[in-house]
Amino acid sequence: MTRHTILLPGLALLVAASGCSPARGPRPVAGEIPVAAARRAALATTVTVRGVVTVPSGALDDGFAVQDRSGGVYVAAAKSPAHAPGEVVRVTGALVDDHGRLGLRPDSVRVTGRAALPAPRPVRTGAVGESTEGTLVRVRGRVVGGVVDDRPWGWKVTLDDGSGPLLVFVSAGTGIDAGGIRAGTRLEVDGFSGQYDDHHEVLPRSPADVRVLPE
Repeated sequence: MTRHTILLPGLALLVAASGCSPARGPRPVAGEIPVAAARRAALATTVTVRGVVTVPSGALDDGFAVQDRSGGVYVAAAKSPAHAPGEVVRVTGALVDDHGRLGLRPDSVRVTGRAALPAPRPVRTGAVGESTEGTLVRVRGRVVGGVVDDRPWGWKVTLDDGSGPLLVFVSAGTGIDAGGIRAGTRLEVDGFSGQYDDHHEVLPRSPADVRVLPE
């Protein structure tokens, strides 16, 4: 007989005698809610949101991103077929912290239609942060320092428009050739506003998201 088999019955009796019940996770939020409201819920809460796919499956990893008029969120490790930009999907899942980035671990994903993609919002490089996380943004700036080869995951490029440096992470799955980017080059980048551990970043989705600007 193990120690656990001796202690657990006594623990069950103690809980019953005290009138307490074992700890449970956050209660699910009933019905469909805006993405911004879902982002304010506690981690592990199950929520349902509807939005247009802005980052396709496979561009950054196995997940994808959705956005509505209120905000955006990443759907991590999606248990569904690949999703393409412009699809409108209804996602039910639990809120998770993925290396600092808020995401949804989906229980169900259902395509309900198609819609135009939201336009990337112009943001200063120093203003990318919690207020932009999950949405499409557009940043402009000059490349500071050299490109950091972080393969097999991708490349790291730092942009600064004078308001502060910003990491642009070019995922290997996007097909973007970042090897030719040089320090001092002026770039305009559209991408997903994300976070990894202690820093915020912008992640372009395809070669069309990275444009060299004239001097």
